[in-house]
This record gives sequence, C-alpha cells and structure tokens, in this order.
Amino acid sequence: MLKFKELSIRYKLTLIMLLSSSIVLLFSSTAFMINDLISIQRAMENDIEVQTNMTAVSISFRVHFDDVEQTTNLLNALSEHNSIVLAQVYKYPETTVFASYQRPSATTLQLIAPHQEHNLVSSVKYLQFSKPLYSPNQDYLGDLVLLADRQPFYDRIKIYTSIALIIIIISAFMAFLLSSRLQHIITAPILKLAKMAQRVSIEKNYALRIDPSPSKDEITFLFNGFNDMLSAIQERDKKLAQHNEHLERTVTNRTAELKKLNLKLTYQAYHDALTNLPNRALFIKRAEQAINHAEQNNEILAMLFIDLDRFKFINDTLGHAAGDRLLQEVSKRLLACTRLPEDTVARLGGDEFTLLLRDIKEPSNAAIVAEYIIKSLTNPLCFHDQELYITPSIGISIFPKDGRDVGTLMKNADAGMYMAKRQGRNNYRFYVHSANAASAARLNMENKLRQALEFEEFEVWYQPRFDIRKGIVVGAEALVRWRSPEFSLVPPAQFIPLAEDTGLIIPIGEWVLRTACQENQRWQRAGEPPLHVSVNLSARQFIQEDLLITIEQIVSDLNMDPHRLELELTESLIMPNAEDTLETLKALKRLGMQLSVDDFGTGYSSLSYLKRFPIDTLKIDQSFIRDLNHDSDDSTLVTAIIAMAQKLRLTVVAEGVETREQLSLLSRYECDYAQGYLCGKPMPATEFRQFLEKPLNLKSLMEDVR
Repeated sequence: MLKFKELSIRYKLTLIMLLSSSIVLLFSSTAFMINDLISIQRAMENDIEVQTNMTAVSISFRVHFDDVEQTTNLLNALSEHNSIVLAQVYKYPETTVFASYQRPSATTLQLIAPHQEHNLVSSVKYLQFSKPLYSPNQDYLGDLVLLADRQPFYDRIKIYTSIALIIIIISAFMAFLLSSRLQHIITAPILKLAKMAQRVSIEKNYALRIDPSPSKDEITFLFNGFNDMLSAIQERDKKLAQHNEHLERTVTNRTAELKKLNLKLTYQAYHDALTNLPNRALFIKRAEQAINHAEQNNEILAMLFIDLDRFKFINDTLGHAAGDRLLQEVSKRLLACTRLPEDTVARLGGDEFTLLLRDIKEPSNAAIVAEYIIKSLTNPLCFHDQELYITPSIGISIFPKDGRDVGTLMKNADAGMYMAKRQGRNNYRFYVHSANAASAARLNMENKLRQALEFEEFEVWYQPRFDIRKGIVVGAEALVRWRSPEFSLVPPAQFIPLAEDTGLIIPIGEWVLRTACQENQRWQRAGEPPLHVSVNLSARQFIQEDLLITIEQIVSDLNMDPHRLELELTESLIMPNAEDTLETLKALKRLGMQLSVDDFGTGYSSLSYLKRFPIDTLKIDQSFIRDLNHDSDDSTLVTAIIAMAQKLRLTVVAEGVETREQLSLLSRYECDYAQGYLCGKPMPATEFRQFLEKPLNLKSLMEDVR
C-alpha cells in the first residue's frame, strides 16, 4: 500500500474526496437514519395515540349503554392496523376487562403498565397508550388501552443500516450530494407537517389539510394519518356543534315551556278555577300587604265577608251547572262594585266571597259598597229560560278597630255575616263583639245537633187535624222536637235552618218519617176510619236521588197502607226545576201517597202548578187565618182559595186555627179540615194516643159560637 505522500494529487484529492464524502456520507446516513427513526418512533406514538383517541370516541357511547358486542366489534376493526396487537376496555368501577381485541398471531400479551396510566408507556417490545372514556354527560366510564408492537421499528433499523452501508460502499463519491438531497427530501415534509400542525393549533381550524406527497413512503402515511386525524376531529367537532345546537335549542324551548308552565301553575295556585278570582291564599297575601301599608300610612281598611243566601238549594235543585253559572255571574257583579286594582275580590270556596277595601276614609264607605253589592245582585240571572234570584248576607270588619291581622278580620267579618243571616238575610252587618259569642254558640249547637241522632235526643210530636163537617179527628201532622240535655227543648225554628245548612236534615227527616209511620200504625182501630199522618219533606230531602226508594222501603218494612201517609211540600220547593219535580210527584202518587202543599199562598204566585202537579190538598198558611174574622182581605183570599180548590177537586186544610170564630167562618166557607191550637196543640206520642181516646168535640165548639 503506497504512502499517502507518494500518491498523486488526483488520488490524494480522490482519496480525500472519497474519505471526506465517505465520512460525510457516513455521518449524513447516520444522521438521516437517526432522524428517520426518531420520526418513525414519533409517528408510531402519534399513530397509537390517534387510534386510541378515535377508538375512544367511537366506543364511549356503547360502553355507556353496556353494549359489549358493539364495543368488541369496534375493537376488532383495529385489525387493519398491523402495529396494534392488543386493545382492552376497562369499565369503571370494575377491574375486569369489559371488552378486548388481540391480534390472532400474537401470543399471550400483558399490559406493560396499569390501565389507569393515561400516558404513553414504552418497553423494549411494545408501546402502550391509555385513554379515559366519558359519557355524553362527561361522566367517567372507564379506560381504553392499546398495545402496539415495536418490531416494525427494529425492522426499519436493520433496513436503514443495510442501505447506509451499501450507499457508503457503492456511492461514496455521491455522499455529499446525496446527503444534501436526502436531507431535503426527509426534513422538508416534516417541516411542512410541523408548520401545518402549528397553524392548526393556533387557528383551531380543523378544516385545513396538508397536501399529500406523491410518494408512498412513511412520510405519505404520516401525512395521510395527520389528515385523517384532522378529519376525525372535524367530524367530531361538527357532531358536537350539532349536538350543542340541538341541546341549546332544546334547553331554550324547555326553559320557555317551564316559564310558561310556572306562570300557569302560579296563577292556578292563587286563583279560583271557576271564577278566575283570587283564592284564599292570594287574598290573605294581599290582605297582609294591605295591612302593613295601612299601618305605615295610618289608613283604614274594610273586609267584607259575603255568603249567598239559598245557594245550596239552587245548586242542589238545578244542578252544579246552574250553580257554577250563578257563581260566575256573581263574581262579575262583585268586580263591578269595586275599585280595581286597589280592592280585591276573592272566592274562598263554595258560595263564600271576600272583598278587601283599601284606604277607605271612614267605615260608612264600606256600608255604601255593601249596599251597592246587594243592589247589583237584585237583578235575576237567566239559566235555561229560568230566572234565578240570589241575595247576599254580608259581614263587615274594619281595620284596625276590629282586628290588626288577617285571621282576626276574616273571623270577625264572618261573624258579622252570620248576624246578617239571623236578621233576615239580604242585608249587611258590621261586626260587633257579641257576634263572636253568637258564632261560638252556633258552632256549639251544630256539634250538639250532630250528636242528637246518635244519642236519640229527637222526638216526634203530633198535632191533630179535624174534619170540620164531621167534627172528628182524621189524622195528625208529625213535628220534630229536639230535647237536648244542654239546651232543654229546642224550638224547631232554631235547629231546622241549621240542619238544612249542614245537610243533617236528610238523616233527621228520614228518622222522622220512619218514626211517624210506626206511630201511625198504633193509631189504627178495627171498625173505625183510618187515621193518616202528615210529614214535611225538606228541600234537601226532596232532591235526593234515593228519596223514592227510602219512602217505599219504610212503608214496606212497616206493612203500612201508603194512602195513610201524606207528604207536605212547600211551593218554593216544587216550583224550581218543575219538570223533574213533576216526575218525582207522579212517582210518589204511584206509590199511593197523598201530597199536600204547605203554607199555600206565601210562595210563588203562579198557580199553573196546581193543574200540572198531582196535588191532593192545599194547606192555607196561618197568616191568612190569624185575622180571618177581622180582615176582609184575608177573608176574601181564604174564600177564593177554598173555591178554587173545590173546582180543582182538592181538599183544603186551614192552619193556625186558634179561635171558635175562625173555626165557624171556615165551616161557613166549606173548608174541609182544621188544624191549630183550638183543635189541639202539638203533643208527644203518648199524649196524642191519650187524646185519641177522648177526642175533642169540634161541633160543640162551633155550636157555642152560633
């Protein structure tokens, strides 16, 4: 081997160039190989990370719904990636594998780090990347772990080493040029990719794409993978945007619906459904606000408690439709009597209304409003071609004189209302202290009345009825009495209206009917004319659906002749809802009962019902009999009633006969029957049976007058 100095310059230059180029090529090849291997390593890491992220996005929904089969199918799709040898899904809080995929050619594999390690972990043979899974509501579901084989990486090392050696041996003289070229070929695409990644990171624009390389090398795969990753992210963001838009739209709509529903529920919570007036809760709330304002400004308030007279009778007789229509009309008329929005009209329930008058100058102004209300309700309401009349009873309490809180003012106004009812109804009364005592007494009597049936405190008394022509007893009217341990013998005028208001008149009336029929059976004697018994029917009884069944059952149980039972009805009872009344009366007649009209002449002026209804008897009210021998008008009316009844083939009973002169006139007018203190006062059953043993000689009384 020649020494270097002995070589020619050409060889030296050649040797130097060769050595230089070889060294440059060696270093360049080495640098290229190292750089490329680093890029490959990064590409593998990025690839496994991208695959993990994309797979996590696609399986989260399935894991959320425990869909093992679909999750496994999605994992099996990783078979298209040669580097992926193992994929496992762990669902929180379980520690076992929820779903997995393992390349068939791979041997038994194990993770190189816990699945909770959410970072890239590498070993000599494998790369591992773990990704947490979240539900659409961002609830933690578990983890996805991918394991990639690094063998392709080592294969690349061998290939590049061989290529580098061949290039060094064969192309040493082109090392410099080739190294420069290789540097450009390798680094330029990576730099392009890096710049694109930086731009995407800054602009957050996942619609950008890097132009693919015409070659089919790893750089092209990396470009394609990068573009695929951007496409996946863009698609994910698009779906998220659509989902968010839909969610926002749904939230907006639901919020609007909830606001609307909340307003509706709030309105319903504070208003009466039938009349749309404020209810008790809203009235109390407004009253409390008004009281606070009045205290601060030294003002006077008035609270009116309004109860509709005879509303229950109208509601029970004509039905709830008529009652509801009446309440709606009353509400409109009450509103017309107030200063809105300063005053408040409320419906507490049933036929009870309250009115709050703010800043009245003096209590007399409340009386003016009460009179206006009474006047406004005077006009009748038409319902199905029938006129309905309603009157109010109004109680008034004044702030601060009658109370300084809502409860006290309402209680005292209610007490004033009961005073108005007791004093004739259709009027108003201011609260006075004694009203509370009266209300307490009424409540006590109501409680005792409820116990009276159970404790057998009621009695049936009987007032005899005489045949004026024959002068003999033909029967008696049954009258209920209440012998209370606390109140002694309570007059009917005190407890009958209370029983009507509370509905207790229904069981009381049934008991009276059964008791009177039982007693009537004891009066009958062989060989003598039968004695009848007359029983009053209340309005509440008459409209009961089981009235006919009840009466028929009582008569059947006692084996009583129904012709001996007379049922007394008032004109005010039978006139409303005349068609239904007619059917009921016909049914009673078919059962064999006698029907009479009590207090005739004091109710409806129309006489057409006498022709239509199957009435047997008219009972002339005692108000016409009282001054019969002193008042020519009463005499004229009584003779007219008797004459009319005779023409209609009806019998007549004169009530309240107390003097012989009255009896004599009635005999002259050819009245059929007489009933009153002259003939006999109401008496207990035992006394009446004794009375039947020695009856009064009615003819002798009339002869004495003559």
